[in-house]
Amino acid sequence: MTEKNYEDHREFERHPIDFSVEVCPAGDQPDTFCDQTKLENISGGGVCFGTLQPESYFAGQHVTLKVQLPGTDEVDASMECQAKVVWIHFSGQVDDEGHKYTLVGVCLDGFMSFESQQLQDQGNSA
Repeated sequence: MTEKNYEDHREFERHPIDFSVEVCPAGDQPDTFCDQTKLENISGGGVCFGTLQPESYFAGQHVTLKVQLPGTDEVDASMECQAKVVWIHFSGQVDDEGHKYTLVGVCLDGFMSFESQQLQDQGNSA
């Protein structure tokens, strides 16, 4: 199925987003990787992120997403949720070192939980 045909079947409109995300295996899967990457877009049904580790993903795989939220110098905030991989395909992009950039689409398995913590003062007082 081509990308154009795939997009025609989407239930929700996608919106570009540029947040950092950590993707790790969920549940009883072996903890063989945690991918530090960026979200590409988000919709009412899921998110899409890029990876340089496509061999770590497969359709139907359950993963945990931890999305870093942009904030201030005082708070480290993130949203965490469970998701399931629904598609994987090569984007046609190549990074600065020549690695192929692959897109992974996941659907969310429920609600996202919000986490935040106060950051320590870095000793920048006058």
